[in-house]
Amino acid sequence: MNNDLKTIRKQIELTSYSNYRSYFEDLYQLAKNSLEKYSYMRFAEDLNLGASNIIFTIIRGSRKLMFKHVRNVSDALGFDAGERKFFASLVRLQNSNNVSERIQDYDALLDVAGNRQKEESSKDAILFFSAWHHVLVFEALELFPEGATPQILAKQFRVPISTTEIRESLELLTHMGLLEVRESLYFKKQKNLSTGGTVPGFGVIRFHLKMLELARECLGPEFSPEERNVSSVTLAVSETGAQRIRETLEEFRKRIFAIANEESSAEKLVQVNFQAFPILEGKNKSSGK
Repeated sequence: MNNDLKTIRKQIELTSYSNYRSYFEDLYQLAKNSLEKYSYMRFAEDLNLGASNIIFTIIRGSRKLMFKHVRNVSDALGFDAGERKFFASLVRLQNSNNVSERIQDYDALLDVAGNRQKEESSKDAILFFSAWHHVLVFEALELFPEGATPQILAKQFRVPISTTEIRESLELLTHMGLLEVRESLYFKKQKNLSTGGTVPGFGVIRFHLKMLELARECLGPEFSPEERNVSSVTLAVSETGAQRIRETLEEFRKRIFAIANEESSAEKLVQVNFQAFPILEGKNKSSGK
């Protein structure tokens, strides 16, 4: 094994990546700039994948890294226990189409990333996004300007959150300086949420997955049609049109946020989700033009 690659890989932090292809590409560029006549074939060999073009096809997205190769790569790069867990979860996450499995892998990524953060603010930010209900508890306190306890909040939620989970959220939010406690009651110290610190992309994705799950549950009998607004459209548009749609959604999100800020008192907590995504490859791409 070429020990040069073990040294070079320490220049980049594995846990800052949410895509193993991007990690391999950055690592290869570092090695190519540091080692004479470095090639993809040598890179594959150094990763214990054999002297072939396998790593080139993986980086370019035409091939997946098989999970059976995770240990070989981890050994080759000298990963410690935390990095091995992170890398295995990253590979499993990208190779899986099962939402439940993906959520478990996002949780593992957040756990390792949080433990390796040196800055307290970044640790708190990762902890905040590690559980979907933290933001809901924070916003729920807007309905209780007189303060609330975990028991009071638990009685109000219409989605499954336990008193224990609410208490944990309140303690974390207090530690982050977002709440204060007076006579066993929790109060918001600021209207809008700002976690500070750096949150990996997969932390935000983990939160979005849970919000999509809650959106599905709102179609059940517990919510009347008058209480919800669920709609969708499928559109054939140009790339320019798709960009305009994304920009319009962003403008609309800001308008909704402004409406909430203009409220002098809150009476209910609502969740609003926005999604726009491609479901068919572009005509020019598929034709090779």
